[in-house]
Amino acid sequence: MPQHDFSAAGLDGDAPVGAARAALDAFRSWSGAHADDVAAHVYRWSSHLPEVLERRTLLHRLRRGLAPEAARAAERARLRRRALRRHALALGEIPSPEVLDRLTADPRRLPRPAVPVPVDGVGTALERVRFSASLQRIPGLGTLRERMTRLYAALPEEAVAAGAMDRAARTIGGVLAVASHDTLGEDDDTAAAHLRRVVPGAYALAVAQAVIDLPAHARHDAHHRLLPHLLTESEPAAGVPDDPLAEELHTAHVLLLDGFPFAGHRALYRATEVMYLARARAERRTREDAVRDGGDALLADAVLETGAGAIAATLLGRRNPPADLLGPHLAAALATRFRHDLLNRVRDAVTGRLTTFTLAPQDLDGDPLHDLFAAEAHLVATVFGGDAEVADALARHGAGRLADHLARRGGRVEELLEVHRVTPEIEALLRSAARPPRRPLPTGSPGPERGRPRPPRATDPRTFAADRSVFVDAALARHAAGNDARGPRGVLSRSPGGPEGPLRPALALMLVEGAAVDPEPLAPLVAAVELFHTGSLAFDERASHLAGIALVSGGYGLMTRLAATHPPERVVGAMARMGTLLGPERLCRGRYLDRLLARGEEPADAAGFLEVYTLTASTEIEAALAPTAILLGLPDHEVDLLTAYAHHSGIVLRLRADLLAGPGADRPTLAAAHGRATAARLLAGHRDRAEAALDGLALDTALLRAALDHFATRRG
Repeated sequence: MPQHDFSAAGLDGDAPVGAARAALDAFRSWSGAHADDVAAHVYRWSSHLPEVLERRTLLHRLRRGLAPEAARAAERARLRRRALRRHALALGEIPSPEVLDRLTADPRRLPRPAVPVPVDGVGTALERVRFSASLQRIPGLGTLRERMTRLYAALPEEAVAAGAMDRAARTIGGVLAVASHDTLGEDDDTAAAHLRRVVPGAYALAVAQAVIDLPAHARHDAHHRLLPHLLTESEPAAGVPDDPLAEELHTAHVLLLDGFPFAGHRALYRATEVMYLARARAERRTREDAVRDGGDALLADAVLETGAGAIAATLLGRRNPPADLLGPHLAAALATRFRHDLLNRVRDAVTGRLTTFTLAPQDLDGDPLHDLFAAEAHLVATVFGGDAEVADALARHGAGRLADHLARRGGRVEELLEVHRVTPEIEALLRSAARPPRRPLPTGSPGPERGRPRPPRATDPRTFAADRSVFVDAALARHAAGNDARGPRGVLSRSPGGPEGPLRPALALMLVEGAAVDPEPLAPLVAAVELFHTGSLAFDERASHLAGIALVSGGYGLMTRLAATHPPERVVGAMARMGTLLGPERLCRGRYLDRLLARGEEPADAAGFLEVYTLTASTEIEAALAPTAILLGLPDHEVDLLTAYAHHSGIVLRLRADLLAGPGADRPTLAAAHGRATAARLLAGHRDRAEAALDGLALDTALLRAALDHFATRRG
């Protein structure tokens, strides 16, 4: 495939920002000189409202007595408009009538999902991919399903709830739609081969987009540090953090490099980098910045992000993309951006996201409600040569989205008219679109970008720990308030959790989740588990002994508060079990033996290493699980099974660390002293016994199994 140099089109250096501002200036100039064309396009939207408000599908038309042939003709016209709009926006060009015929007649294409949508997040996302790409079959679907399952498990809970999987699916579907259009008229084998090559690249773009969408938060620093490497380097990153989303981003980079080598596809990587940089600037921008710089500075980055994403999709999906991509895609991004921001203005206002619809009108360079229609008219005139069919397809879709938006809650038209300066024809359109539809929308239905809650069993254990770190932090802040909060928190920051958050409290919460009970009454125990763990670490350094004593004492104080929500015999049992675990024969002795290892004093045999691992890692896992099980009222035999799980999984955790450390470890390890084969054999045996212990439990053990799997296979 030939390499395309898009530097002349403005992808190099700071040129993209300048190109976006120039595109906005050109739009402003055109809009001011073509008021009649803008008004005509508004009337075009209005002309479609009667059909929009009917909201009748082919089935409804047939049931209402419309002649079958007329009903089918109306349905074909709808599908033709849809295909025309998608093709024009995705490729920046008008398809020929022959291409449109193929788009609506090709048996590989679906006008809508043809099978019931599965209830799980991955199944729903894959159906969205098929729908967005209008494909009956997707080559490489098994691999894509596996990768999407991993992405679903790795994404932060807040991202899943905000619709990250839906956006990922639409990104993949958009790329595959471009690739599918690129093979129109070709034989099935050629089309399938092209799609099979494009699927991994489309997935890589979706993962990059998911990371771009993550908020600027310390928890996501590792992800935001890794993404620029994916966009600017020709080799995969070394030293990937022990974090599921970072690992998936790394895998996506490998997939992208395999199908689209960096040297031959620099424009693809640069387009994705431009998208990332535009979002990064937008995330850093404050309201004061937006007011100072003007609304078009804000709008330029939003348009550049959308346009660069569309360029990346084109470079992935087309075998011979045209030389001029930036101009048409910036114009298309401008037209779609205003509508997107209007439909999401309420949510954006709540979350504090800055858009042209959440800034005050006096701080903008134009009125966004007027510009919504003007930008679409500008796109039709300057990119599509005033083509009436394209204009109708865009206007019909826009009128439908607007009517849906206005019909969901009364009073929205008056809210808009109170804030925005609009022409009489726009006001008339808004009032007409707000009329109740003949077939009402369901009330209270979630927006299309919101995601269903993710089942915990479908979550990577590290992601679960990170998601629950908010609960753990709140428990610590609420219940450890009397323990010199600044001192303990300073030590707590040393607790090894990495990007995935505090592990020991997360294990307790995994058990609570598996038992399907409310974790709130157990918050004092969750906080105590973290205090005990961090306090025991403090004893490794003489200067921290007093802090360690304070933390352990505070943990016992917290456990006494459990009497307010649990039977006293359970509280006494849990405290007694914790005392034994933390006492001189268990964790205290384990810490002592571990310090001897750190000094280079090697045990006499493998059993000596296993004793250290049992007294440290296994004891800490048991301290998280056994008191929790007692407080939950689990029967004694299940407490015993959880104790066995803790024993074996702790050994697995330490043996895996030995294997990762290799021969150059800074302390003696079982693997170095007795061979990697011996360590691997012991790991497999203890893993099997931990699995067997979980098999005897009556509760849901999916998360604890996933944690064990991570202990046995982690990379760092």
